[in-house]
Amino acid sequence: MGSTAKATVTGFICRLCSEQKKVVTHLYTNRAKKLRLMEKIKLLPISVDKYDNLPKSICDQCVSRLEAQYDLLQKIRRSNTIHHSHRQYHSNGRCPIECPLHGLDDPPLSEVDAEESE
Repeated sequence: MGSTAKATVTGFICRLCSEQKKVVTHLYTNRAKKLRLMEKIKLLPISVDKYDNLPKSICDQCVSRLEAQYDLLQKIRRSNTIHHSHRQYHSNGRCPIECPLHGLDDPPLSEVDAEESE
């Protein structure tokens, strides 16, 4: 029998942080599909192939970080869409009711009317 002191279990090495963990999510399981991990990993500057010789698991800490990054990216995309549509509503410099940002950080109408009369 050989020594197990230097043995490495590659199934429990995180693909993202390269740390050995006891609890991981394998990329080709139902849990990974439910979490849409492969879709979220595609946003990273790495490629994952089912048949490459690299780890196929992600630790829970990296799953959480990946979720946070994905959520932030989705929020930025929604915000960008809102800002672009916001600009389309402004032909006269005022924010109409139909605008998605109507009422956000706008001065009260009494202040706007006072400024216009000056």
